[in-house]
Amino acid sequence: MASKGLKIVFSLLIAALFLWFAFRGVPLSELWNQITEIKLGWIFPFTIVMLLSHYLRAERWMLLLTDLKIKPLRSTMMAGVMLGYMVNYAFPRLGEVSRPVYVARKNGLSSGKLLGTIVLERIIDLVCLIFFLLFISIYFIADEEILSQIFGTEGWTTRVYLFIPTVLALLIFFSWAGFRLLRFIETKWQLDNPFLKKLVEFIDMFWKGIVSVRNVNNWPLYILYTLGIWAGYIMMAYLPFWMLDMHTIYDLGAIEAMVLTIISAVGMAVPTPGGIGSYHLFTQQTLWLIFSVPLVTSLTYATVNHGVTMIMVLLTGPLILWFDKYYTLKNKVVR
Repeated sequence: MASKGLKIVFSLLIAALFLWFAFRGVPLSELWNQITEIKLGWIFPFTIVMLLSHYLRAERWMLLLTDLKIKPLRSTMMAGVMLGYMVNYAFPRLGEVSRPVYVARKNGLSSGKLLGTIVLERIIDLVCLIFFLLFISIYFIADEEILSQIFGTEGWTTRVYLFIPTVLALLIFFSWAGFRLLRFIETKWQLDNPFLKKLVEFIDMFWKGIVSVRNVNNWPLYILYTLGIWAGYIMMAYLPFWMLDMHTIYDLGAIEAMVLTIISAVGMAVPTPGGIGSYHLFTQQTLWLIFSVPLVTSLTYATVNHGVTMIMVLLTGPLILWFDKYYTLKNKVVR
C-alpha cells in the first residue's frame, strides 16, 4: 500500500513539473479567455470519434483472444477499455491492469493471460509510434533539431540512444530467463509453496498472453483496426482546430494533426495521471516550435483537447459499464 502511495505521489510530482514548464510565462487571463471562446458544437463529433477509436481498440483486443474457451461479450471488452482509461486518470498505468482484470473476472478467465495481451498491445503500439516518428521526422519536419528541443534530448550522445534499447532488451531477457528458471524448478522439484505455484502459473499465463499474437487468424483486419485507432487519434487532434478556429488562423489541417498526434503520444506515455502535464507540454511545444502557433494558443489547444477527452471519458465510461452489466443480465449470460 505504501509503495502504491509513493508511486502516485511521484506521478503527481512529475505531472506538476510538466505543468509548470507548460504554463510558465503564459498569461492565465488570456488562456481563460481563449478557452471560453471554444465552439462547443464540435464536442459531439469529437466524442463520437473518441468512442469509435476505443471500440476499434476493443475489437482489436478481441482478435488476440481467439483461443479462449469463453468468448467475452463485445460490451464487456468495450467496458474494460473504458474502465482502463478512467482508472489511468487517477492512477497512472493501473488502468492497464484494471482492464484485463475486469474482463477476466466477468468471464472466469486468467487475468495473467489477459494482462499479457495488454503488454503485447503496448509493444505493438510502441513499434507503430517509433515507425510514425521516423516517418514524420523524414517527410514533415525540416529541422531535426526541433524534435530534440521538444523531447529535451539536446546533447544526447550515441551512447545514450543505445543505452535505452539495451536496457529494455536486458529486462525482457532476464524476465524470460527468470520464468524459465521457475518452470525448471517446478518441473524438477515439484514446488510445494502455494505462493510460488501461483506465481509460476501467473507468469506462464502472462507469457501465453504475450505470444497470443500467433493466434491472430485475420492479420489484415488486425492491421486495419490498428490504422483505424491511429486515424481516430488524428481526428481527435484535428477537430479541436475547429473548436478554436486554428484551421483558418494558422492554416492547420490533417497533416499537422497527424504530426501533433504522433509527438504528443510520447507525452501520453510519460507516467503521469492520464498524461496530465506531459501531454500539455509536448503538445504546446510541437505547435509552437513546428507550426509557429503562439504559446498561449498552443496551451489553450492542449488544455481544451485534454480536458474534453477526460470529461467525455469520465461521462461515457460509467454509462458503458452500466450497459455492459445491463446487457449481460438481460441476455442471462452467466459470468
